[in-house]
Amino acid sequence: MPIRSTSRLSALLLLLGATTAFADTVVPPPAWPSIKDSPVALAADPVRPLLMGSLRVTLDASPLADVRQAIGVGVSQRQGKGTDSLDWLCYTVSDASPMQRLWLTSSELARGRVDAVVAADLPAGAGPTPQCPDLPAKFKPVRFDDGLWLGGMSAELRKALGVPVKPGPNFSSLFQSQVGGLQMVSSTVIEFRGTRAVSLHVAHSTQN
Repeated sequence: MPIRSTSRLSALLLLLGATTAFADTVVPPPAWPSIKDSPVALAADPVRPLLMGSLRVTLDASPLADVRQAIGVGVSQRQGKGTDSLDWLCYTVSDASPMQRLWLTSSELARGRVDAVVAADLPAGAGPTPQCPDLPAKFKPVRFDDGLWLGGMSAELRKALGVPVKPGPNFSSLFQSQVGGLQMVSSTVIEFRGTRAVSLHVAHSTQN
C-alpha cells in the first residue's frame, strides 16, 4: 500500500547531503545530487544487500559497528549532534580503475544500523587516506546483490531498476510501502557519465 509522506526519507537525505566544512579528521560522504525531475516510482523495493566479498550488509538491519568489526579496519566518523547526527565508515577501493570510495552510513533514525550506501569514482591522484583506508582484499569485490555498482550496467539490471537505455546525467527512483504499522522508503540516485555510473546513493529506511 503506497504511503503519502516521505518525511522520514527527507530527514535521512538531509543528513546525508550535508556539505558544510568539517575538520580534516572526517571525510563525510558527498551530498545527494539535486534532481529536478520526479523520481521513477517503483512497484517493488529495488534495494538489495551490499556484498563486500563474502560479507553481506543489509540496509536498515546490519549494525555499523558490526561491519567495522568484521572488516577489521576503518575509522568511525560522525557529524552533527542528536537527531542531526550521521555516523559512517569510509573505505577506498584502490584496485578499481578509477579508484573508488565507499561510505556506509547510519543516520539517527537508524539507531546504529547501516541505512545508506554512497559510492563514487575518485579523481586522478586521489587514493586511500587514514580516514578512508584501503578496503582489504577479502572484502572485494563490492557490489549490491543485484549487481548494481559503479561502472557499466547490464541491460537486465537497467530494466529492473527502470533506468533508460540512454540515461541523462542523473537517474533517481523511489519505492514506498506500508506493512502493518511500518513505513518503508527506499531511494536510489545514480549519476552517469555517458553510460558509466560514476556515483551511487542508495538509502533504505523502515520506521514505525
